[in-house]
Amino acid sequence: MVAISSLIAALPLSLRAIGSHVDATNSEHALAKRDATEVIYLTAIALPPPSVPYWLGALAYYPTSALGMSGAEPRDSDEAIGPAGGNSIWRTWPTPCGGNTHYEVPFPSGVTFQFDLNFGANNAAVGAVVGGGWNGFNAFTCRKDNQRVLYTVATTPVSDVLALINCTRV
Repeated sequence: MVAISSLIAALPLSLRAIGSHVDATNSEHALAKRDATEVIYLTAIALPPPSVPYWLGALAYYPTSALGMSGAEPRDSDEAIGPAGGNSIWRTWPTPCGGNTHYEVPFPSGVTFQFDLNFGANNAAVGAVVGGGWNGFNAFTCRKDNQRVLYTVATTPVSDVLALINCTRV
């Protein structure tokens, strides 16, 4: 069995350093004036340990939807590991034991993305509304994505980051 800490150690530095700094270039004024096409992806990072693949939950922010479709990795301050240090398997969100599930995930920029996912979000049709969110400045609608490769982490091991849910501004 592979320890979570060793899996996290395999991630790019940008995802390991969550909460260690605040990006001084992102003032509240700049955050409030972001592009109307900004998007936040709930992702699963496929980390292939020696035996069984492991899925690490993370968020990826893109200031425009075009950047989110480009295959580019987000800036360091625009990546965040999911709840419980990232050991949540986002593929099964929310847990089957209840209704909607609420999450709050801080980004290194100092912004916290709060969102709720509907029960059964994992089994929804691609494009279906599965929840909503708020970043302190704007409201977001969250839809089921098609699990496409959002970007590839070019570290050892090389890992694909899959888009499971996308949250766009209302």
